[in-house]
Amino acid sequence: MKDHFNRFVIRFLTAFLLGLALLWIHRWSGHAAAGIFAPRFASPWELGKLAYWPLLGSLALTGWMSGGIRDTLRRAMPCVVLTPAALFLVFWAVSLLRPAGGVYLLFWLVALLVGTALSDREWEGAPGNLWLILAVALGVLYLLFTFLPPLAGPFLDPADAAAMATIPD
Repeated sequence: MKDHFNRFVIRFLTAFLLGLALLWIHRWSGHAAAGIFAPRFASPWELGKLAYWPLLGSLALTGWMSGGIRDTLRRAMPCVVLTPAALFLVFWAVSLLRPAGGVYLLFWLVALLVGTALSDREWEGAPGNLWLILAVALGVLYLLFTFLPPLAGPFLDPADAAAMATIPD
């Protein structure tokens, strides 16, 4: 597909719908395996999954539009790594203010828009294998931290009273 805008729109909508589908499946299934792909709770780390898996899935599903899945994913690896990392940092900073859910939704949509827009661009001077290794490592960390989360601020469930602080006697 030669028209970059149409490809961008299709990829963004695919990523957005995949994110919504992951949330819906996890919400209604309650299965632990669904927690690998969708946030189990509203910690900044868990919410970062909403950028990683949908963006990766969207690029894989629409790779045929831009020279094949392999070339598309190779070209987009920096965005697959940087988009969830940036979203994690933004969510971590914003979570201190305890905003409403709509604020998180807005940041997620902006992250998907920017990540999808930049994913079609050729990254100069960036070794492709490094980005591939980082993307795989991030996926492994999502898997690992789903079942064995670190007991530190951005990995804890903000609704859990034990995550906030100890309750004085």
